[in-house]
Amino acid sequence: MRTASLPMYALPEMEAANSAFWAALKQRLHTKGVDTAGIKLDSERGPVPPGIGSGIVFTQICGYPLFKHYRDQAILLATPHYAMPGCVGSTHRAFFMVRAGDPAERLEDLRGGTFGCNSLLSNSGMNLPRLSLARIAGGKPFFSSVVMTGGHVASLERLDDGSIDICSIDNVTWGFFRKFRPVAAERYRVLDETPSSPSLPFVTSVNTTESDAGAIAEALHEIMGDPQTANMRGILQLAALSVPDVAAYERLAEYEREAADLGFPELK
Repeated sequence: MRTASLPMYALPEMEAANSAFWAALKQRLHTKGVDTAGIKLDSERGPVPPGIGSGIVFTQICGYPLFKHYRDQAILLATPHYAMPGCVGSTHRAFFMVRAGDPAERLEDLRGGTFGCNSLLSNSGMNLPRLSLARIAGGKPFFSSVVMTGGHVASLERLDDGSIDICSIDNVTWGFFRKFRPVAAERYRVLDETPSSPSLPFVTSVNTTESDAGAIAEALHEIMGDPQTANMRGILQLAALSVPDVAAYERLAEYEREAADLGFPELK
């Protein structure tokens, strides 16, 4: 089965806009002669899939597992630019989040607390915060425990109920959470931020033909310049697209090596 998906920024409040994005892309692909018959918009695919299977025509993936685990499985199509605090051009970062009433003033104040991690394959939830923590941990465990939450929103929920003290959230995810759930967002605040990273790329399976991959990339750029998609792009906070910088994504592995060299190979 051939599928398309937009699983990375997919609050229920965004379902209509994500569906409109795919519909606009599919229409342009059809115009370009790409066979789009039978492609299903998969709303069930999780943020960290088991792999980039041969049937994946279009999706978005976290850059860290892409280059660590799925290196030979995908073709990079485009890097999105998001109009969100914490994004600069084609980059994003993660925010260390605490409860609004937490007295902590700096990251060091959370030493000995409980950290909530969405996934060990997450760039914003694990790789980027690991580097920030490695730079201040002195090679020693920083937290009393690390709890796996299964997702960024789940991390916020665990933070709210007090079962964790801090988590690291993709800044774009946090931007959407604030946009669509402003009342709930008042319960949290940003304590610190991580180094920047290239934004989550749009990709297709490595089994996609070169001509089809080129057509998908071309269609993506056309959508960004189409006045008729302006409202949808505004909802999704898509400001621009750029050609993926492979070297920039490769630096995510350098972040991992730096943390290991500092005696902090894993969140601890």
